[in-house]
Amino acid sequence: MGETGKEEYKIQSFDSETQKLLKTALKGTPKQAGHKACCVLTAFLLSADPSNVDLEKVANIIVDQSLKDCVFSKEAGRICYTIIQAESKQVGQSVFRRSLMNRLQEEYKDREELRTRSLQAWICYVTFICNIFDYLRVNNMPMMALVNPVYDCLFRLAQPDSLRKEEEVDCLVLQLHRIGEQLEKMNSPRMDELFSLLRDGFLLQEGLSSLSQLLLLEIIEFRAADWKMTDAAQKYYYSEVTD
Repeated sequence: MGETGKEEYKIQSFDSETQKLLKTALKGTPKQAGHKACCVLTAFLLSADPSNVDLEKVANIIVDQSLKDCVFSKEAGRICYTIIQAESKQVGQSVFRRSLMNRLQEEYKDREELRTRSLQAWICYVTFICNIFDYLRVNNMPMMALVNPVYDCLFRLAQPDSLRKEEEVDCLVLQLHRIGEQLEKMNSPRMDELFSLLRDGFLLQEGLSSLSQLLLLEIIEFRAADWKMTDAAQKYYYSEVTD
Protein backbone atom coordinates (compact mmCIF):
# COMPACT_ATOMS: atom_id res chain seq x y z
CA MET A 1 0.00 0.00 0.00
CA GLY A 2 1.47 3.42 -0.95
CA GLU A 3 1.79 6.36 1.42
CA THR A 4 -1.36 8.00 0.06
CA GLY A 5 -3.23 4.75 0.53
CA LYS A 6 -2.03 4.49 4.11
CA GLU A 7 -3.22 8.01 4.85
CA GLU A 8 -6.61 7.32 3.30
CA TYR A 9 -6.87 4.16 5.39
CA LYS A 10 -6.04 6.08 8.55
CA ILE A 11 -8.52 8.87 8.02
CA GLN A 12 -11.25 6.36 7.29
CA SER A 13 -10.67 4.77 10.69
CA PHE A 14 -12.56 7.75 12.15
CA ASP A 15 -16.20 8.48 11.52
CA SER A 16 -16.99 11.57 9.46
CA GLU A 17 -17.97 13.72 12.45
CA THR A 18 -14.72 12.87 14.21
CA GLN A 19 -12.70 13.58 11.10
CA LYS A 20 -14.25 17.01 10.86
CA LEU A 21 -13.66 17.74 14.54
CA LEU A 22 -10.00 16.74 14.40
CA LYS A 23 -9.37 18.60 11.17
CA THR A 24 -10.74 21.72 12.81
CA ALA A 25 -8.53 21.27 15.87
CA LEU A 26 -5.53 20.57 13.65
CA LYS A 27 -6.13 22.93 10.79
CA GLY A 28 -3.62 23.56 8.02
CA THR A 29 -1.59 21.75 5.40
CA PRO A 30 2.14 21.32 5.98
CA LYS A 31 4.73 21.48 3.23
CA GLN A 32 6.32 18.43 4.76
CA ALA A 33 4.40 15.93 6.86
CA GLY A 34 7.38 14.74 8.92
CA HIS A 35 7.04 10.99 9.29
CA LYS A 36 5.46 9.99 5.98
CA ALA A 37 4.14 6.71 7.29
CA CYS A 38 2.29 8.21 10.27
CA CYS A 39 -1.45 8.66 10.43
CA VAL A 40 -3.18 11.25 8.30
CA LEU A 41 -3.72 13.65 11.20
CA THR A 42 -0.08 14.71 11.03
CA ALA A 43 -0.98 16.34 7.73
CA PHE A 44 -2.67 19.07 9.75
CA LEU A 45 0.08 19.86 12.28
CA LEU A 46 1.50 23.18 11.07
CA SER A 47 -1.34 25.52 11.88
CA ALA A 48 -3.59 24.44 14.73
CA ASP A 49 -6.80 26.30 15.49
CA PRO A 50 -8.44 24.78 18.57
CA SER A 51 -10.52 27.78 19.56
CA ASN A 52 -13.78 26.52 18.00
CA VAL A 53 -13.53 22.91 19.14
CA ASP A 54 -14.62 20.88 22.15
CA LEU A 55 -11.08 20.05 23.26
CA GLU A 56 -12.19 17.65 25.96
CA LYS A 57 -13.89 15.61 23.26
CA VAL A 58 -10.77 15.80 21.09
CA ALA A 59 -8.65 14.47 23.98
CA ASN A 60 -10.99 11.52 24.45
CA ILE A 61 -11.03 10.77 20.72
CA ILE A 62 -7.22 10.72 20.60
CA VAL A 63 -6.98 8.43 23.62
CA ASP A 64 -9.67 6.10 22.28
CA GLN A 65 -7.94 5.85 18.92
CA SER A 66 -4.56 5.31 20.59
CA LEU A 67 -5.92 2.32 22.51
CA LYS A 68 -7.13 0.76 19.25
CA ASP A 69 -4.28 1.56 16.90
CA CYS A 70 -0.61 1.12 17.82
CA VAL A 71 0.54 3.05 14.74
CA PHE A 72 -1.56 6.01 15.85
CA SER A 73 -0.36 5.72 19.46
CA LYS A 74 3.24 6.14 18.30
CA GLU A 75 2.44 9.53 16.76
CA ALA A 76 -0.24 10.78 19.14
CA GLY A 77 2.26 12.58 21.37
CA ARG A 78 3.23 14.87 18.51
CA ILE A 79 -0.42 15.58 17.77
CA CYS A 80 -1.18 16.33 21.44
CA TYR A 81 1.86 18.59 21.74
CA THR A 82 0.71 20.61 18.72
CA ILE A 83 -2.81 21.09 20.10
CA ILE A 84 -1.48 22.08 23.56
CA GLN A 85 0.91 24.64 22.06
CA ALA A 86 -1.81 26.11 19.86
CA GLU A 87 -4.33 26.31 22.68
CA SER A 88 -1.85 28.01 24.96
CA LYS A 89 -0.90 30.62 22.36
CA GLN A 90 -4.38 31.36 21.08
CA VAL A 91 -6.65 31.13 24.09
CA GLY A 92 -4.24 30.97 27.04
CA GLN A 93 -5.90 27.90 28.50
CA SER A 94 -5.07 24.23 29.02
CA VAL A 95 -8.40 22.46 28.59
CA PHE A 96 -6.93 19.89 26.25
CA ARG A 97 -3.93 19.05 28.44
CA ARG A 98 -6.08 18.78 31.55
CA SER A 99 -8.56 16.53 29.78
CA LEU A 100 -5.76 14.42 28.35
CA MET A 101 -4.09 13.96 31.72
CA ASN A 102 -7.40 13.09 33.39
CA ARG A 103 -8.08 10.43 30.80
CA LEU A 104 -4.55 9.03 31.06
CA GLN A 105 -5.03 8.78 34.82
CA GLU A 106 -8.31 6.92 34.41
CA GLU A 107 -6.73 4.38 32.08
CA TYR A 108 -3.70 4.10 34.36
CA LYS A 109 -5.88 3.17 37.34
CA ASP A 110 -7.50 0.42 35.26
CA ARG A 111 -4.30 -0.75 33.57
CA GLU A 112 -4.39 -4.32 34.89
CA GLU A 113 -7.99 -4.72 33.80
CA LEU A 114 -7.05 -3.26 30.43
CA ARG A 115 -4.21 -5.76 30.04
CA THR A 116 -6.51 -8.64 30.97
CA ARG A 117 -9.19 -7.50 28.55
CA SER A 118 -6.92 -6.80 25.59
CA LEU A 119 -3.17 -7.25 25.36
CA GLN A 120 -3.09 -5.10 22.24
CA ALA A 121 -4.93 -2.23 23.94
CA TRP A 122 -2.54 -2.49 26.90
CA ILE A 123 0.49 -2.29 24.63
CA CYS A 124 -1.10 0.64 22.82
CA TYR A 125 -1.66 2.41 26.14
CA VAL A 126 1.95 1.96 27.23
CA THR A 127 3.14 3.21 23.85
CA PHE A 128 0.82 6.20 24.10
CA ILE A 129 1.72 7.29 27.64
CA CYS A 130 5.44 6.95 26.86
CA ASN A 131 4.91 8.99 23.70
CA ILE A 132 3.14 11.68 25.71
CA PHE A 133 6.00 11.67 28.24
CA ASP A 134 8.46 12.10 25.38
CA TYR A 135 6.71 15.11 23.84
CA LEU A 136 5.03 17.08 26.62
CA ARG A 137 7.22 19.50 28.56
CA VAL A 138 6.86 21.93 31.46
CA ASN A 139 9.65 24.52 31.55
CA ASN A 140 11.49 22.37 29.01
CA MET A 141 11.42 19.37 31.34
CA PRO A 142 9.37 16.15 31.15
CA MET A 143 6.18 16.24 33.19
CA MET A 144 6.89 14.96 36.70
CA ALA A 145 3.28 13.78 36.98
CA LEU A 146 3.99 11.15 34.32
CA VAL A 147 7.27 9.77 35.67
CA ASN A 148 5.90 7.25 38.16
CA PRO A 149 2.96 6.12 35.98
CA VAL A 150 5.37 5.50 33.09
CA TYR A 151 7.72 3.59 35.37
CA ASP A 152 4.82 1.56 36.75
CA CYS A 153 3.80 0.54 33.22
CA LEU A 154 7.36 -0.46 32.36
CA PHE A 155 7.67 -2.44 35.59
CA ARG A 156 4.51 -4.30 34.65
CA LEU A 157 6.09 -5.22 31.34
CA ALA A 158 9.10 -6.56 33.24
CA GLN A 159 7.08 -9.06 35.30
CA PRO A 160 7.58 -12.81 34.59
CA ASP A 161 4.24 -13.32 32.85
CA SER A 162 4.88 -10.32 30.57
CA LEU A 163 8.43 -11.38 29.75
CA ARG A 164 7.01 -14.61 28.36
CA LYS A 165 5.06 -12.59 25.78
CA GLU A 166 7.16 -11.31 22.91
CA GLU A 167 4.75 -8.44 22.24
CA GLU A 168 5.24 -7.04 25.71
CA VAL A 169 9.01 -7.48 25.67
CA ASP A 170 9.15 -5.73 22.31
CA CYS A 171 7.03 -2.87 23.66
CA LEU A 172 9.22 -2.56 26.77
CA VAL A 173 12.44 -2.42 24.77
CA LEU A 174 11.04 0.08 22.25
CA GLN A 175 9.95 2.44 25.02
CA LEU A 176 13.29 2.20 26.81
CA HIS A 177 15.09 3.00 23.59
CA ARG A 178 12.91 6.06 23.18
CA ILE A 179 12.63 7.50 26.69
CA GLY A 180 14.93 5.43 28.91
CA GLU A 181 17.69 8.03 29.15
CA GLN A 182 15.42 10.93 30.05
CA LEU A 183 13.37 8.73 32.38
CA GLU A 184 16.53 7.71 34.24
CA LYS A 185 17.46 11.36 34.72
CA MET A 186 14.10 11.90 36.45
CA ASN A 187 14.45 8.91 38.80
CA SER A 188 17.61 6.81 38.53
CA PRO A 189 16.92 4.45 41.48
CA ARG A 190 13.76 3.19 39.81
CA MET A 191 15.66 2.60 36.58
CA ASP A 192 18.23 0.59 38.54
CA GLU A 193 15.41 -1.46 40.00
CA LEU A 194 13.81 -1.98 36.60
CA PHE A 195 17.03 -3.23 35.06
CA SER A 196 17.62 -5.52 38.00
CA LEU A 197 14.32 -7.17 37.07
CA LEU A 198 15.35 -7.36 33.43
CA ARG A 199 18.71 -8.95 34.24
CA ASP A 200 17.05 -11.49 36.52
CA GLY A 201 14.50 -12.22 33.83
CA PHE A 202 17.18 -12.69 31.19
CA LEU A 203 19.38 -14.90 33.38
CA LEU A 204 16.90 -16.86 35.46
CA GLN A 205 13.47 -16.98 33.92
CA GLU A 206 12.38 -20.05 32.03
CA GLY A 207 10.11 -19.94 29.02
CA LEU A 208 11.58 -16.88 27.29
CA SER A 209 11.64 -17.04 23.52
CA SER A 210 14.92 -16.57 21.68
CA LEU A 211 13.73 -13.19 20.41
CA SER A 212 12.79 -12.02 23.92
CA GLN A 213 16.20 -13.07 25.24
CA LEU A 214 17.92 -11.20 22.43
CA LEU A 215 15.85 -8.07 23.03
CA LEU A 216 16.53 -8.11 26.76
CA LEU A 217 20.26 -8.58 26.30
CA GLU A 218 20.33 -5.76 23.75
CA ILE A 219 18.57 -3.25 26.03
CA ILE A 220 20.75 -4.23 29.02
CA GLU A 221 23.86 -3.56 26.95
CA PHE A 222 22.31 -0.41 25.47
CA ARG A 223 21.90 1.15 28.91
CA ALA A 224 25.34 -0.06 30.01
CA ALA A 225 26.75 1.84 27.02
CA ASP A 226 25.16 5.06 28.33
CA TRP A 227 22.01 4.68 26.22
CA LYS A 228 23.97 4.45 22.99
CA MET A 229 24.13 1.76 20.34
CA THR A 230 27.64 0.89 19.23
CA ASP A 231 28.27 -0.08 15.62
CA ALA A 232 29.23 -3.60 16.71
CA ALA A 233 26.05 -3.99 18.75
CA GLN A 234 23.92 -2.63 15.91
CA LYS A 235 25.43 -5.15 13.52
CA TYR A 236 25.16 -8.06 15.96
CA TYR A 237 21.64 -7.57 17.29
CA TYR A 238 19.88 -6.38 14.21
CA SER A 239 21.50 -8.88 11.89
CA GLU A 240 20.30 -11.53 14.37
CA VAL A 241 16.77 -10.16 14.28
CA THR A 242 16.59 -10.04 10.48
CA ASP A 243 18.33 -13.37 9.81
